[in-house]
Amino acid sequence: MSSNYAQHRYHQELSCHCLRPGLHAPMLVADYIETALNVAKKFEQQRNPLLQEFYLRRTHHEIINKMCDPLIHNAIRKQCLEQLYKPLLALKRFYKVHNNTAQFLILEREARILSHEFNPF
Repeated sequence: MSSNYAQHRYHQELSCHCLRPGLHAPMLVADYIETALNVAKKFEQQRNPLLQEFYLRRTHHEIINKMCDPLIHNAIRKQCLEQLYKPLLALKRFYKVHNNTAQFLILEREARILSHEFNPF
């Protein structure tokens, strides 16, 4: 997927409206994360670490927010929990390159606590 196309397709929020959430949830969450990571990759290529971090953190927080929201269908919440590692690994790579592992450890701890607290399983 080209980065211009990814930026055009990127939405600030994960869309949780589909006719069959049990069937479409994995694809819905994976597509949102993939698009966001491609936008972040574009900013990495442009040597713009501020926007790269912004898109990675926004994606991470959006996935966590949907995972913790009890009004979202359980299938989507489960997929958010199962695919949370994708933006978290991208943030780990970003913070390792920029020598800021303390910031990553804070995000990792937050994700660990919230995933146990709001586990949809």
